Amino acid sequence: MSLNDSTRHLFDFLEAGVSPFHTVSHAAAQLDAAGFIPLDFKDAWALVPGNSYYCRTFSGELFAFKLGKKLKLENGIRIAGGHTDWPCLKLKPAPTFTQKGYIQANVEVYGGPILNTFFDRPLSVAGKLALRSSDLLHPQIRYIDLKKPVCIIPNLAIHMNRKVNEGVPIDQQAHLMPVLGMVEDTLNQGDLLLEYIADHEQIDPKDILDYELYLYNMDLPVSMGLHEEFISAPRLDDTTAVSAIIHGLIESTPSDTICLGALFDNEEIGSRTKQGADAWTLNLVLEKIWAAFGKSAAECYSHISDSMILSIDVGHGYHPNYTSTSDITTFPVLGQGFVIKSDSNQKYAWDCEAVGAMLQLCQHYQIPCQRFAKRSGAAGGGTIASLVSSHIPLKTVDMGVPLLAMHSSRELMAAKDQDALENAVRAFMSL
Repeated sequence: MSLNDSTRHLFDFLEAGVSPFHTVSHAAAQLDAAGFIPLDFKDAWALVPGNSYYCRTFSGELFAFKLGKKLKLENGIRIAGGHTDWPCLKLKPAPTFTQKGYIQANVEVYGGPILNTFFDRPLSVAGKLALRSSDLLHPQIRYIDLKKPVCIIPNLAIHMNRKVNEGVPIDQQAHLMPVLGMVEDTLNQGDLLLEYIADHEQIDPKDILDYELYLYNMDLPVSMGLHEEFISAPRLDDTTAVSAIIHGLIESTPSDTICLGALFDNEEIGSRTKQGADAWTLNLVLEKIWAAFGKSAAECYSHISDSMILSIDVGHGYHPNYTSTSDITTFPVLGQGFVIKSDSNQKYAWDCEAVGAMLQLCQHYQIPCQRFAKRSGAAGGGTIASLVSSHIPLKTVDMGVPLLAMHSSRELMAAKDQDALENAVRAFMSL
C-alpha cells in the first residue's frame, strides 16, 4: 500500500527527527525547499506581502509564517503551535563508566516516558555538541546522529524477577543504565562514549565542552493492521503536530492575513525555558512582524485580538483493553478524525467560540474530527495551549491526533487521523 501525502510527510519527519534539533533542522529544510526565506532574530526584518519566512530562534525552536499577498494587518493572524521534544533518556555529564568489564552510560529521565518500553531495544544517540572555538562566548555547535545501535538496556530475567509482570518499581539510577560494550582494561581509560563520538565526528575529544544528547529508539515507522490503517512509530508525540503544522503551512494560501507555525521545545518538562512555550519569544516574533510594517506592539495586539490559535498535541484514544480509563460519552476512537480536547480546569485550553469555529470549518470542508473529555476524577495531561494563550490572549483550540501507548518508546495511531489533522491546519491557514 503506497503512502498518502500526509503519512509520507510524517514518516519523513519521524525518521529525520531523532532529537528536537534534528526535527527543527528537517522542518527548516522543508521550508527552504518551499521557498521560505530564513530570517535572523537579531536583525530588523524587512518583510514583503506575499512572501514566506522562518526564524530558528533556538536549536529546538522555530517560527515560520506566510504573509497574504493582499495583507491587511488589522485582519490579524492564525497561529498553529506544537512541540519538538518527547519523553526519553538523556546522557548526564561524564556519561560513561565501567563495571566488571561492562561499559555503561549514565543517563537521566527526560519527561514522563513509560520506562519499561525502553528496555531491550537497540538505542542510538543524537543531539548537539558544544565544541571549543576561538570565540570564548560562542562555542561551535554541531548536531550529531550516530545512526547505529550503540547501547541497550537489558531486562532482568524473569527467573530473578518473578513479579516483573505484576509491575515492579524501576530504580532510575540503578536499572536504566544502558550497556555500551565490553572492555578488558579499565585502567587509564578516558570517557569511552565521548571518545567514540569524537571519532565518529572526526574531532579531538578535548574539544567537546558540553553536549545535549538523547538516546533514541531506532525503530522505523511502519504502516500496520489488516488494512494498514495504523501507524506504529517512536516519537508520534508530538511529531504528528510538527509535520501537520509545517506541511499545512507550506500548502496554505492566505489572502489578506498572516499564518504562523510555532514549534517549541521542552513541553515534556513543563515549557518553562527560553525555548519553551511559556517564554515570551512568540510575542517578540509577532512584534517584529508588525514592526516591519511600521506598527507598534500595541497596534500588533489590537490587530490580533480577534485571532485564533491551534495548539496541536496528541490526545488519548479509546483503549479497548482499558475501557474504564475513558469518559462514558466523550471518547475518541482511532481512525475517526483528529481530536478537539476540552477540560473544565483548562489543562486543555479551549473556549466555546473557538471550538465552534473549528467544528464549523471541519464541517464545511468535510474534515473528520472528534471530541475528547477526560474521565471525571482522572488525571489528564497538559499541552502548550494554556501557556501560549495566557501570554497572547486569543481564542484557542486544543487539538491533535488520538494515540494509544502515549509516551511509550513506540506509540500507535491511525493514518486517517494524520490526514485529517494536516487538512485541518491547511484549511485553517487558507481562510
